[in-house]
Amino acid sequence: MELPYVAHVMEGRARLRHPFLEDATRRAAAQKTVLGQPGVLEARPGTASLLLILSPEADFAAVCAALEAALPELRTPQAEAAASRRAVKRARRAPQTPARSCSALAPFYGKDNRGRSLICGISQRKFEVRSLLGCAAVCLTAGLAGAGRLHVLAGAAWSVLAARHVWVRRKAL
Repeated sequence: MELPYVAHVMEGRARLRHPFLEDATRRAAAQKTVLGQPGVLEARPGTASLLLILSPEADFAAVCAALEAALPELRTPQAEAAASRRAVKRARRAPQTPARSCSALAPFYGKDNRGRSLICGISQRKFEVRSLLGCAAVCLTAGLAGAGRLHVLAGAAWSVLAARHVWVRRKAL
């Protein structure tokens, strides 16, 4: 029978991984149990895992049996254990409010749930970048179509937007 918490076993080493071992106290209890078994030289804790350094004459099946006797939660499949832990974490969080849909009735300027400013329902930065791309597209299209005045006007608008973008985002550059 394949054990759900054994990640891999090689000569002299074994990795035990299970969502149950994410908790530091449980991992310490498992480490203490494993270190008391004959043939286990060292147990190194990791994130939700234990790396066992075994002697050549170690009986890994006996180590696993002792570990399961001390910590029966390790017998649960990993997916089931992870799902139950996610459900507990989800229950601890505050209930989420349903997302507001962005419709034609969305205000031109408003604030989101975190107090950040929105323009037409999108963030200021996204609006700025989309305006830059729109002006560049109009400038390029007008230049290729031969509409000189529109090309110059769109180019001027793009340069003003680009200068503002560089000025506002100068610390990120």
